[in-house]
Amino acid sequence: MIKNGSFYFAKSHEWIGKDSNNKYHIGISNFAQSELGDVVYISLPEAGKTYKKDGKIGEIESVKSVSEIYAPVDLKIISINSKLNDTPELVNQDPNGAGFIAEVEVLNTADISGLMDYNSYQTFIASHHE
Repeated sequence: MIKNGSFYFAKSHEWIGKDSNNKYHIGISNFAQSELGDVVYISLPEAGKTYKKDGKIGEIESVKSVSEIYAPVDLKIISINSKLNDTPELVNQDPNGAGFIAEVEVLNTADISGLMDYNSYQTFIASHHE
């Protein structure tokens, strides 16, 4: 779906990536899903709604805890990944693919430059979560 070099990450562990059809998707990072443990429920954002960067767009519930999901940039939800309603464990199985949260329209593509690329995100995790 999305090429490895096309992922950008927020400090709150959400990712945004562009697929081969130039559509943006968002989700939570592999690190975040591993910290959460088994995901049992996801409160998805509302299709058609606009969210500001760092605004809460949903919640993810695991056997360990409930965490909020934030918008990594200003965005509008085009469609949600409705498969997560019946199979939230897709977030654990394939967080960067089938477990994506939503397809989005990025309202200002320049905002993506304020996010971390994959290597920077790995350094961030290593320095903040030892």
